[in-house]
Amino acid sequence: MSDERNDGLHPRHPGRGKCAVIELESMDNEPEIGGFIIFLPSGATKTVHWRGTKPITPTLDAAKEYTTRVVDSLLKQGRGAGEADINGTNWTSVAAAIQRVILDWNDKIVGKINAKMVRDMVDGTVITGGPRDRRQH
Repeated sequence: MSDERNDGLHPRHPGRGKCAVIELESMDNEPEIGGFIIFLPSGATKTVHWRGTKPITPTLDAAKEYTTRVVDSLLKQGRGAGEADINGTNWTSVAAAIQRVILDWNDKIVGKINAKMVRDMVDGTVITGGPRDRRQH
């Protein structure tokens, strides 16, 4: 998680005076990399990212965990902007937005898994059957 200030932003920027969650994507379009940036009311931002090859489940628990990590990082800042951001943010809405980001990321991962399975089937490398029936088709 990284922490930055976005002072000097355009007045209609999503981080100006309210909270916004925006999905981040890999610059190389790698579906294994996911994350989001939270623009906080004070102008601070928090960035969370991860790498994985399987869908994140359960998504709501993961969203709550990421939300808790962001709040914890704000609590460590002590009084001032961190406290104002904690009090001025609807954390239930933030968790819901983070869950949406995770669901969208999961869709990309499942798509990649399905595409690999289709490629393997076309190439004839899928192994079918039970433990005693390991034939390659």
